[in-house]
Parts: sequence; C-alpha cells; structure tokens
Amino acid sequence: MFKKLRISTSAFIILSLSSFLIAFTLFSVFSQANMYESYLIQSRSTEIMDSVQELKLAISDSLRNFDDYLSTENAYKLSDYHVAISHGSDMIKDISSLIGMNNRAAFTLSSIKESFGSYIRECNRTYELFGLGKQDYYGKKERAGKIAEYINIYLDELISIIIENNIGELAATSHSRFLLLFANLIVLFIFIIFLIAIILIFSRNLSRPLKNLSQTAIRISEGNLDARAVTGSHDRQVNLLTETFNEMADDIQKMMQDLTKRIDAEKKLLEEQKKNMEVEAQLDRATFLALQTQTNPHFLFNTLNTIDRTIQLGKTADARKMLHSISSLMRYNLSDGNTPAVMREEVEITEEYLSIQKIRFSDRLSYSIDIDDKLLDTVFMPRFTLQPLVENAIIHGLTGKEEGGNVSIKAVEDGGCIVLSISDDGVGMREEAIKEALNKSWRASRHIGISNTMHRIELFSERQDAFSITSEIGKGTTVMIRLRRS
Repeated sequence: MFKKLRISTSAFIILSLSSFLIAFTLFSVFSQANMYESYLIQSRSTEIMDSVQELKLAISDSLRNFDDYLSTENAYKLSDYHVAISHGSDMIKDISSLIGMNNRAAFTLSSIKESFGSYIRECNRTYELFGLGKQDYYGKKERAGKIAEYINIYLDELISIIIENNIGELAATSHSRFLLLFANLIVLFIFIIFLIAIILIFSRNLSRPLKNLSQTAIRISEGNLDARAVTGSHDRQVNLLTETFNEMADDIQKMMQDLTKRIDAEKKLLEEQKKNMEVEAQLDRATFLALQTQTNPHFLFNTLNTIDRTIQLGKTADARKMLHSISSLMRYNLSDGNTPAVMREEVEITEEYLSIQKIRFSDRLSYSIDIDDKLLDTVFMPRFTLQPLVENAIIHGLTGKEEGGNVSIKAVEDGGCIVLSISDDGVGMREEAIKEALNKSWRASRHIGISNTMHRIELFSERQDAFSITSEIGKGTTVMIRLRRS
C-alpha cells in the first residue's frame, strides 16, 4: 500500500511541477513580448525625433548656404545648398515611413511637405531673379526665410504630437506590463509554496540514513569536502547507496584539488598573456603613429615645392586654389590618427591632392575614380593612406613620360574583403624596386611613402596580404589594398 501511495504521489508531483512550469514560461513569454513592444514604440519615436532634428538642421544649412551664395556667388555654397535640400527630402521620406496612420501627425507632416515644396520653389525663383540681375530676388529670399520658420514651427508641433502619442502608448504598455508582472509573481509564489510542501512531504517520509546522507551532502555543498556519510544501516540498499555516495565524495574532493591547481596555473598563464597582449598593442599603436608622422612631412614638402614653382610662374589664381586644397589636406591630416576614416573621406582628400597636380601637369595628367557609393560610405581604412599612393603613382610613374598619363582608382568586393586598386599607365617599376618597396625593413627603404602606407594597412587589416604591387616596364603599375568588410 505504501509503494502504491509513493508512486501516486510521484506522478502527482511531476504533473503539478510540469503544469506550473508551463504556466510560468507562458507568462514570461508574454512579459518579454510586452517589453519588446515597448521598446519598438520608444525606438520608433526616437527615430522620428532624430529625423525631425536632422530635417531642421538641413533646412537651416540650406538657408545659410543659399544666403552665402547670394552674397558671394560661390558655386560651392550653391552646391552645399542643393545637398542640404536633398538631405531634407530624404528626412521627410523617413518621417513619412515611420508615422504610419496617425491622423494628427499625418496632417502636420502634410503641411510640412507642402511648406517644404513652397520653400524650394521660392528659393528657385530667387535664384532665377538673382541670375537675371533683378532686385526682386530679395523679397523672394525673405519669403523663403519665412517659410523655413513655418516649417520649424510645424516640426516642433510634430515632435509634440509624437511625444503625446508616445506617452499614451507607453502608459498602456506599462499597465499591461504591470498586470503581467503581477500574474508572474502569483505563479511564482504558488510555485514556491508547492515546492515547500513537496520538501515537507519528503522530509517526513525519508528514513534516518537518508536524512544523514542528505545532511552530509549539504556539508559538502557548503565546502566541507572531508564530510562523509555514516554507514551501518540494516538496509543493504541504503548501505550501498551510502558507500557509493562516499566514493563520489572522494572523487569530488580529488577533482576539486586538481581543478584548483589547474585554475592557479591557467590564471598565471592568462596574466602573462594579458601582459604580452598589452605590450603588443602599445607597440602596434606606437608604430602606427610613427609611420604617419614620417609620411606627413614627406607629402608637405613635395606639395609646398609645387606651390612655390606655381607662384614663380606668376599663376597666382592656380596658387590660391592649390593653397586652398593643401589647407584642406593638412586640416584632414591633423585629425586623430587613431580613428579610421571612411573611404569617402580618403577619396575626397585625394581629389584635393589631384586638383593640385592637375594644375601642375595640365593635360599631361588625367584621372578616374570608379567606386560605388555604398562602399564609399561603409568601408573604413587608416587615415591618409590613399593620397601617398596616388602621389607615388604620379611622381614615379607619370613624370618620366613626356606625354603624361592616367591614374585610375577603383574598389570592388572580393569575397569577404574590399580590394582597392591604384593604377597608372606610366613607366612601371622593375622587380628590384618592387622588392625594395615591399621590404619589411621599411626604415631602410627609399620608398618611404609606399613602405609606411603598407605597414599601416597591414596593422589596420591584421593580415600579411593586405598590400601588393604589380608592374610592367613601359605599361604601368598597380597597387592593391585589401580591407576588411565593415
């Protein structure tokens, strides 16, 4: 009869535990879903407000650049105005996709769209009148400024609507989360009560040897590995269980001793590895900065010589353009060398350098850049690495050709990396010159620009095949850089 009762109790315990566990799991899933919904609400609202702020900044930038253009007739300011207008249009599209079917917000956004269109039309009309030399353009410019102020008012109203809706949605979500939390606590409380009841039942039904075995297990779990259960029960099976338990305790004690020794040894090993990694990181950083420091004077010296020769020839306009370009180059070069640059920055600053060389060589120099915009905005590389390679291609590859030549810059995806190539159709390099440029003893190399750039690329990409040169005498040279995919 006792055996039958024990089997029935075990089945009841298993069924009850399973039921409570399933209930608790379901409530947990519902809670997580509710928290995720709250996160989506907050994330969407944050994206809308960020886009609104970017739209306000784009309108402000466009208005400022347009005013600067009317004052100075600087074509760059007009270009910056169009860039700001394009960015503002993109932000309006982003806001439209995030707002959804909210009536008040959609109505306000409709007003913003109409006002933005009116703003663009007024600016265009101002530009037409200004180009015709009519004084009426000033009134149109003032009207465009007023429309910009109205757009900012609408944007502030849109932010208020989004915040108001967000508060309401979060309040409802918070209430649901509270109910789910309360239900979870109830289930957990019942589960704990049930476990306590099970413990009391087993405690009452267990025999003295098993109680002794349990107490011994507790002492071992508390850290007393020398504790052992007392044998001598009249029940042979209980004695067998006790002996097996003591053997297991012996194995645990031995295992813990071995584990402690192993942990101590691994801890010392990890400390040594950490010290070595810190030293290597400091050396890599120092090497990187040293390479950049050596490249900068080399480039500056060559560029200033070019400007000096241009001034001596009386080409002051070209000299001013070149000074503008070199100021951009040096301002870029003075930025934090530890921070990687996006490829677009490297290409734009290289174009500044090419504009200097284009003035110097005139029709003898041509260049092309073929890089997808997606790669320009997503691939990173060390700062000031592309320009020295282009400089090397022009000086060593093209200056030796009377008719000049072409420099081509391309970037393509190749498996898991990005391959950036700088090619020229110049005089080419002999095999000995290539080996010298790729020589690991870079301090002894005559090709300082190539050597420095190669080492910086290898440090950045953490791969030995990150830099390669192929060349053929009389046909040109190609430098290839392999970069990690961001």
